[in-house]
Amino acid sequence: MLAGSESWAYTLAIQLKKLGHKVQCFSPELGIISEELDKEGISSFNQISTSGVKPFSFVFGEEPDHNYDVIIANHNHIVRILREQFPKTPIISTIHGIIHFQKENGQEVWAPEHPELESGVNQFIAVSEEVCDKLQRDYNIDATIIRNFIDTNRYYPKKKVSKTPKQFLFNSNYHSAHDPEVEIIRTVAKHYGAKLTAVGMNFVQTFDTVKAVQDADVVIGMGRSVLEGVAAGRLGIVHGRWGTGGVIHQGSIDEIRKFNFSGRNNDDKYLTAEELIVEIDKFYNQKTIDWGINYIKREHNAVVAAESFVRIARDLLGQNITRVIEPPMKKYKRQKDVA
Repeated sequence: MLAGSESWAYTLAIQLKKLGHKVQCFSPELGIISEELDKEGISSFNQISTSGVKPFSFVFGEEPDHNYDVIIANHNHIVRILREQFPKTPIISTIHGIIHFQKENGQEVWAPEHPELESGVNQFIAVSEEVCDKLQRDYNIDATIIRNFIDTNRYYPKKKVSKTPKQFLFNSNYHSAHDPEVEIIRTVAKHYGAKLTAVGMNFVQTFDTVKAVQDADVVIGMGRSVLEGVAAGRLGIVHGRWGTGGVIHQGSIDEIRKFNFSGRNNDDKYLTAEELIVEIDKFYNQKTIDWGINYIKREHNAVVAAESFVRIARDLLGQNITRVIEPPMKKYKRQKDVA
């Protein structure tokens, strides 16, 4: 799929390779992301066996080397599969969300983001304070925060935004063309006489969203999709399945990012088109745009995030660190701990 976790994995794999590490990827189902990784010289596998019994497809080909120092994994079923094959290899597991249960055949079962509790994960990573709090509260897990990260060499301000908004981009896998949430944006775009474009599972799917982002003046979405817009020098608005988080600016960033740019900072409420227009009129300026570009480079930089994962990996392996870095990560203390 072309979704957040997949984009996250692609971006991290590329950056780790650029840092000089050998990187391979695993998923039970391969597709567009694995094809793109292959173009970058990173192999992907949908089967890994270390038992001596190799999948049939490997009989006539070169046997892959599955000798890894560290595993970085998303989603509990992936962690389980890899722990079975690599019982002693340190695992760093990232938890991206707070939806940890789902209905399946009338039964409540673990959702992919539920932490894998029985596979000896060595370090849990949370993408936000909201996730970090949930891991501590529900599972007594002390996680480290590494926020969602963007490749700023791909998403950068190629050109300035228009004097007034001329094009809006809605980037979402959760909506269809005439959903109420989309109608709000359509009304806003109409107010400015602007064009509205959309990418996502129910619109146009594309691996490379760079051009769509750079052609827009305002980018609307959740999580990584809206961060890509801010990195590219567009005005970013958090709006989607969880409500309207609002325009990303210096005064709103602390609350919006606590909830991983989901919109839950606004108690699942949606702003009206009129309320959004007021926000856009207030913050659609070069000062806000420039602040956003610098903020992403500082707090959501894929290069520094990759270095943070390497730092954690070296700690788990007991290796000495010879270079001091300032990563976008921290041990998050809940308010009652601080008090």
